[in-house]
Amino acid sequence: MHPLTALSLTATLTAPASAAAVWAGVDATTSGYGVHAGTALLPIPFIGTVGVEGSAERPWQTTDTTYNRYAAGVTLRDLNLPLTKVDAFATVGGQLTTPTAQGSENRFALYGETGLRGPVFGPAGWRAFVRASSAGQIGAGVGLELRF
Repeated sequence: MHPLTALSLTATLTAPASAAAVWAGVDATTSGYGVHAGTALLPIPFIGTVGVEGSAERPWQTTDTTYNRYAAGVTLRDLNLPLTKVDAFATVGGQLTTPTAQGSENRFALYGETGLRGPVFGPAGWRAFVRASSAGQIGAGVGLELRF
């Protein structure tokens, strides 16, 4: 095999589905709905992109026991799944939950999130994820994301 052909084939198989410098989107989760946004900091060849991401979520219904969620974390995105247009991501960080009603207190916890991303049309794409926190919260969600 010619070296240039081998290099092209390697680049095709290891290129991320849709590497982005910045991204923003909306999500629907098992506990509510929200927004997220992030930016890439450092591309790592043949692996993915390290970045930071923040999110804010509200519960589907407001009661005395529901919380708003604010989170920020470090993310590793664009983990290519060879021969597909889908890539994976993983995020770790901290989250602050604030009560939607008076009388409760704010809570801080660490969280981890992982999921898959794929294209829809142009810069728009879908994402699906699962999340767990050190406060014992487990959830999942789906969303749409614009990537630039």
